[in-house]
Amino acid sequence: MRKVLPFTFFWPFSQLPDRLRGSALNDFAQAGAEGVVLTDGILSETLSSPAAIVNWRRMVADAGLRFIDAHSPFGPLSDLACPVPEAVPQMLSMHRRCIAICAEFGVKSITIHVGRPTSFSNDTEALFANILRSTEALLPAAEEAGVVICIENIWDAVNTADRLIRVVDTFRSPWLGVCWDSGHAQLTRSEAPNVPEQACRASWRNCGYDEPEHGDDYLRKLLPHIVTCHLHTNDRMSDRHWLPTDPRGLTDWASELPQLFSAPRLMQMQSEASVRAENPFTPRDEVESLRALTERFAP
Repeated sequence: MRKVLPFTFFWPFSQLPDRLRGSALNDFAQAGAEGVVLTDGILSETLSSPAAIVNWRRMVADAGLRFIDAHSPFGPLSDLACPVPEAVPQMLSMHRRCIAICAEFGVKSITIHVGRPTSFSNDTEALFANILRSTEALLPAAEEAGVVICIENIWDAVNTADRLIRVVDTFRSPWLGVCWDSGHAQLTRSEAPNVPEQACRASWRNCGYDEPEHGDDYLRKLLPHIVTCHLHTNDRMSDRHWLPTDPRGLTDWASELPQLFSAPRLMQMQSEASVRAENPFTPRDEVESLRALTERFAP
């Protein structure tokens, strides 16, 4: 029998004028959505204005929706690998507050980026040590709030499957898991012969991974730890965040979706498609894309 999971949808609500936010939420509800993502933008608003928590709770309830999952603000000094010692206390305080806000909204998981090599530091081992220290510091807050911290695969040496598993295995906590990002995974694959080289795959190759052997192994290794997922597709050239069913995308959903549904800790399915001027779609398009994807490929 197919595992029944709630669907959740990313949308740039916080970028909309106040008068349009409720309308966008209503559009998702009318399309049959159950809930939406508590985005990094919304969390940033609530961090700066406590009244925003009240306003967002009202707007979501008025639309008949709920926040299902969350994504914490991110960036070189906001990620777990934060390489600037003076910025670490503020980074940890911010994530603790985001975790608490999730609990106030009834959200049970929050995705937090572990980080990447940047101009601040490209020392992989030092960055990884920072990730471990930050995770250890945040886990008590996650346990108190009943919110699972989900660390996300990207395409660098500090967020490979092996590195993420090392973080999870270090703490073996029910309040720590993985967010599987299908778009990021696509950027590490090279089976398409006409796709030119690009920085993401070059970074992946420098991690010691040679395609195509590593491709399927990536998801398989992480499956026991996946708590949430970001589903979107791209052309393996850029992290375009197209709708999951966009015909331009190169994701092998027939292989990926059945595996994802077998993840024992998976709590929800998220469409993380991003609407942009060069990538227009409606809330209904996003809801119907995720629905069509799962109806076609889920076991």
